Amino acid sequence: MIIGVVFIPAAPLLCPDVDIEELLVDERDASIELVLEFAQDAEQVIAIGSGDRTHWFDQGGTGSTRGFGGLLDYSLGSGAEQLPQPLTIAAAILNGAHWAGSVIGLEAAHDSTASDRKNLGREVARKSEALATLIVVVGDGSATRTEKAPGYVQPDAASFDEAMARAIDEADIDAILDVDQEQADRLWCRGIPAWQVVANAVGQMQGILILESAPFGVNYLVASWRP
Repeated sequence: MIIGVVFIPAAPLLCPDVDIEELLVDERDASIELVLEFAQDAEQVIAIGSGDRTHWFDQGGTGSTRGFGGLLDYSLGSGAEQLPQPLTIAAAILNGAHWAGSVIGLEAAHDSTASDRKNLGREVARKSEALATLIVVVGDGSATRTEKAPGYVQPDAASFDEAMARAIDEADIDAILDVDQEQADRLWCRGIPAWQVVANAVGQMQGILILESAPFGVNYLVASWRP
């Protein structure tokens, strides 16, 4: 069963070897602390991030930070497949929490449909039936908050992020599932596919938003859901 969900940013700076100036130390520490809270009761972790394709890493895999400024490899589970960036970030946080148990990874495609995400959510729930499972979901809000943001400035970015932060804080599954993908794409919100997979996987939950920040014009959230 799913014992909890931890939401963490998809920022490469969450990896300590990339964040040599400790620019996101608060976000990293909060993410690790949440994982530690759930880890004592968890028997497996399912890490979910958005990416270019939909692919299960049933044995985990290894991700390198060399493509985004780092020097290290981080592993999920025992698999040898190459992990995409979001799952590499999840691996770094799990490493920071000293998680040594089973890990399954899921990359959910940016262009997946609502039906695809519903089916993936059901599969996440099925893979969680036999073991106490912590879901670690990697994703950001908009990347259009300031002129220096990756997507430059969009006037509705702040209100979009406010709505997403409220939905995650309140574990409002319907609000997450109702997000318009075209708007999310325009605002460079890359977290929606992973967030919607999780929303389709869980039942009623209680949420709490631990931290929200946008230091580089990208909205970062650290939060948790529990039954």
